[in-house]
Amino acid sequence: MSLADILRVACVLSIFVFVLADVSSAQNDEPTSQSAADLDPSWLESTKHPQTGLLSRNVRPEEAVGYFAILNHARQLPLAELKSAANTFQKERLAAIRRDPNFRFYFRKPDADFPTFADLHRNPEPYHGRLVTLRGHLRRLISSPAGENAHGLQQLHEAWLYVAGAQQNPVVVVCTELSPSIPTGSDILVDFVSVTGYFFKQYGYEDRSGQPRFAPLVLAQRLEWSPRPAGSEWASKRTMFGLTLGTAVVIAVGLWLARRSRRGTGRERPVYDSQSAE
Repeated sequence: MSLADILRVACVLSIFVFVLADVSSAQNDEPTSQSAADLDPSWLESTKHPQTGLLSRNVRPEEAVGYFAILNHARQLPLAELKSAANTFQKERLAAIRRDPNFRFYFRKPDADFPTFADLHRNPEPYHGRLVTLRGHLRRLISSPAGENAHGLQQLHEAWLYVAGAQQNPVVVVCTELSPSIPTGSDILVDFVSVTGYFFKQYGYEDRSGQPRFAPLVLAQRLEWSPRPAGSEWASKRTMFGLTLGTAVVIAVGLWLARRSRRGTGRERPVYDSQSAE
């Protein structure tokens, strides 16, 4: 075999290897199998109103099947798995909004929290049926019978959660479980609350003045409450006061010692006339 034949064979083999590598890469880029946290798309179809999109008042009768199915789905999965899926989706959104000039304000600080509410408010479609984690304080938490459903759900809990950056706009959360001892009522203030759930739609309602408003409706397994231990806030303030007072005392003693040292040195130091002795 001549050198030219060898080169032709080598060239063909190189092309063959390149094609195989490209096919393998394409296969790797294909979507992976669905996660257990993913929803059946049919559960979300009824939330798409022909005139208003994802915005509609209350929970409409045609939405009930998907509404209860998602609540049942959420309660059957480990909470850690739901949180992991929410974290993965947040990373996807972070990559998307970093290129959006509307969100530059949120990334001026390197330790800024991800602006979930602002992103959801501006871009509800990418969030539809996806898991989100939200943290804030409650102003309302009411339990009521679930109503007729095919999943054996007996009681549901509706919470109005206010998160940072929402400008007093609530997130409406419906869940099947509550943290033990969490306060309930129609006019409460409960801090240190978090939830991981599925964004179902934009929930239309009327505020106290009768004005139409809307809020994200999130369907979740559990509303979590992590209250600080009793007296921890006072202990923290007391610790800070002690540190401040201690620092002031150390500075004052240091200045007093420095002043005393200068005075002592001044008595021992000879005094020289500014003119030379004759």
